[in-house]
Amino acid sequence: MAQASAALTNWILTRPPVRRALDYGCGKLRYAPYLARQCSQLGLVDSNVQLDRSQVIAGRRTTVKRYAQRHWPSCRIYAIEEFWHGIEEKYDFVLCSNVLSAIPSYHLRNRSLKAIMSCLRQKGECLFVNQYTNSEFHKARNRPEAIDHLDGWILASQKSASYYGILDRAKTIRILRAIGFRILEAWIDGQSAFVLVGCG
Repeated sequence: MAQASAALTNWILTRPPVRRALDYGCGKLRYAPYLARQCSQLGLVDSNVQLDRSQVIAGRRTTVKRYAQRHWPSCRIYAIEEFWHGIEEKYDFVLCSNVLSAIPSYHLRNRSLKAIMSCLRQKGECLFVNQYTNSEFHKARNRPEAIDHLDGWILASQKSASYYGILDRAKTIRILRAIGFRILEAWIDGQSAFVLVGCG
């Protein structure tokens, strides 16, 4: 399993169990096993490419879909476009870790946030986590090919382009309030900003 943040995993494991928990932008399933321990039904959201591509998870070559279906049979798996259009299930808790800072589009970021709000139960909560500083960020920002964009910059190469969004605690709070989330708690741990929200 890909390396997970100890601060975040500890936070997840000390929360009261819930019926349904969802990992928005589940990636390599860093946090899904911890969420699965704290809920009766797990939900996973990511792009079709990420859900279906062959990769190494927990030491074996597989896909996110196959791994999830094998280890969490009741798991609900959503392609991101399906999730954006609305789902029937309502979730008690949503985790969105290092996702907002990787979305290079204002429109798509807001679409993600509105879809998350829509899937929460009335008293549901969502934790947003964004790493906003490290030495690699500073090195990348100072490269001559770095182009300012949205809340960070884009680094383009001949084969690809990468977006580095810098969302500290204050900026994350402003973005979430503008969507209509209610801020419950916000803190910094190491190089990451944590913001816990509820529905408005």
